[in-house]
Order: sequence, then C-alpha cells, then structure tokens
Amino acid sequence: MAEFADRMKSFTDHLRSSIESRNAALAHVHAEAEHLFERTQAFMGNVAEQHRARAEELQATMAAHRKECRQRAAELRDNHQKSLEKMRCDLKHMLSQTRATRQDTVKEMSNSFQHARNQLALDLREASNAWRQFAASR
Repeated sequence: MAEFADRMKSFTDHLRSSIESRNAALAHVHAEAEHLFERTQAFMGNVAEQHRARAEELQATMAAHRKECRQRAAELRDNHQKSLEKMRCDLKHMLSQTRATRQDTVKEMSNSFQHARNQLALDLREASNAWRQFAASR
C-alpha cells in the first residue's frame, strides 16, 4: 500500500504543482491582458484624438472653402448683373438709334413724297392750264 500512497502523494504533488503553475500562468495571462487592454485604450485614445484634430482641421478647411465659394458666387452674380445691365443699356441705345434712323428715314420718305406730290400737282396744274387754254381757244 505504500506504493499506492507514494503514487497518490506524487500525483497530488504533481497536481498541486500543475495547479500552481496554471494559476501563475493565468495570473501572467491576466496581467498581460490588462497591460494589452491599457495599451489598446491608450492607442485608441490617441487615434480618437487624432481623428478629432483632423475633423476640426477639415471643418475649418470646409468653412474657409464655403466662405470662398460664397464670395466667388457673389462675384459671379455681381458680374452677371453688371453684364445684364450693360446689355440692357446697349440694347436701349441700339433701339434708340434704330428708332431715330427709322424716324429720319420716314421723315425723308415723307418729304420726298411731299415733294413728288407737289411736283405732280404743279405738273397737273400746268397740264390743266394748257388744256383750258386749248379748250378756250377752240
């Protein structure tokens, strides 16, 4: 029986040693896991901080770009309004010149017609006088 007892003692010693070794390994794994968790949290904190900083930079850039775009749009709108106003002014001037030219042309045509009418009337009067003189002499 001593052999069985020795084997049992050896087995329990080995089991105890194994449990202690396992507990030490578990403690080491837990410590490493805690250390890894802390490093991961620090890394993620740095990543989050960098993300925040880049987001702020991006927002500032976008705000500046938005302001730039608004200014550019305002300039384009102003230039367009000025261009439209110039076109309107040029068109009014052109229409005014066309109207004046048309009125002058109509006036010249009217004067020419009046002159032709007067000439015709004078010619008809002379023809009428010639006819009356012819008719009176007969």
